[in-house]
Amino acid sequence: MNPSNNIVGNCKLCGEKQQLTFEHIPPRVAFNKTTIYYSIPSEEYFTAENLLNIKPKGNVIQGGVGLYCLCKDCNSFLGQNYVRPYSDFVNVGMNLLYKYEFDSILFNLKKQNPLRILKQVTSMFISISEPIFKEHHPEIIDFVRMPEKVDLPDKYRFFMYLNNEGDYRKLAFPTITNKHGAIGELAFPPFGFVLSIDVGLRFNIDYDNAFSQLTEITTFKNFEDNRNNEFDIFLNKLPTHLQIPLDYRDINEIPTK
Repeated sequence: MNPSNNIVGNCKLCGEKQQLTFEHIPPRVAFNKTTIYYSIPSEEYFTAENLLNIKPKGNVIQGGVGLYCLCKDCNSFLGQNYVRPYSDFVNVGMNLLYKYEFDSILFNLKKQNPLRILKQVTSMFISISEPIFKEHHPEIIDFVRMPEKVDLPDKYRFFMYLNNEGDYRKLAFPTITNKHGAIGELAFPPFGFVLSIDVGLRFNIDYDNAFSQLTEITTFKNFEDNRNNEFDIFLNKLPTHLQIPLDYRDINEIPTK
């Protein structure tokens, strides 16, 4: 990352054409500080005989992964309103992953703000998506831009899982789309997130089984907007070896030829 880059474009959040700042995705304080290879999905996945031999394409980024996608004001807005609650949440997840051995876990969280955690997650999906996303989904843009806004159409559903095995997954909209809707996915330890938009779960692969492994967190929008919330959550730990959405196969389950 070169902070001196003079990149002008339309901010993914406000839509204004301005000089863009580098947005860490996830936030820098959520363990996104070091050099990471930036993996980009490739159509080679659909034709390769050995998926595990496909080399990721992209650049080595110094100082964490992210994009030049937000103007200075929107970047600061997210930092002031949502990054701290998300960081608190991430610290709990990271502590669980590296202190205990498990495939799934039910745990209790205290002094959390799930509403603002969900807004930060939503902002990350907005940041990685194509510019046209803003035009097609103004409701989700408003959900992030207005801290007090709690209503969101039912077609937007959020899911999550624990993740510390495999590759960074950044699958933007419209990664998978048909007349039934679209799916996007982000995975960066300790969590993975899925956003489905008006999805009928009938594609060419078994998405019913994939979704059954995830925990829905859409109800985070119903919590009071403060840091005094307590709740239980059950999460599976899932690997992300391939840049394919909702693919949580163990490395031994992936065909090599």
